[in-house]
Amino acid sequence: MSTLRGHVHAVSTVLLAVLLLPGCATYVGDRLLKLPRDAAATDADVIEQTRARVRELVESLGLPGERAAKLLEIAPTGVIRDTQPLKSEFIDRQLVLAEGDADIAFASNCIIIAPGILHVSHSGNNVIVADGDVDISHDGSLAQGSLVVSRGRVTIGHAADTLVYAPGGVEISHANGVRAFNTPDRQSSWGEIDNLTIKPLFREEARSGTRP
Repeated sequence: MSTLRGHVHAVSTVLLAVLLLPGCATYVGDRLLKLPRDAAATDADVIEQTRARVRELVESLGLPGERAAKLLEIAPTGVIRDTQPLKSEFIDRQLVLAEGDADIAFASNCIIIAPGILHVSHSGNNVIVADGDVDISHDGSLAQGSLVVSRGRVTIGHAADTLVYAPGGVEISHANGVRAFNTPDRQSSWGEIDNLTIKPLFREEARSGTRP
């Protein structure tokens, strides 16, 4: 029995060591971007899986209780999928799983996953995760500010209480109560953008070894 326990312990130790290797580690940002490909069969399953990963994302940022709660309350009632460049006029309480670029006029209380470039004219209380650049005209005008995560660059005209995670940098014309995470390049014509360094959300950040 002791021999068996020793063997199990040795195997567990090896598996843990492998999982801790930089190349084998998983990152919540990468997992969210894979959702369009990994999506389950039913909308209910997809929404449940996405909300679980959003919870991981919010916890990674270490947000205060009330701010975190507002984002975690986002409960999509449906799923929008599009294999072509997505274009929508108005969406509310939806999970958007784009397959490429997306252009949305009004979005509120949504979770938006875009592997390409994303443009939103008016945004409020959304969780946005994009692989490419994100361009938002107004965020926080429809409701509280959104959480915007991008592997590229984020550009916002007017931002109020917006949370930004953009290793590629952020540029905001009018920033009011904006906070950034792991965003070394921060430009604002009006208002300050505070930055906090946290554990990377994307594997390529960890590989590069860069820190804001």
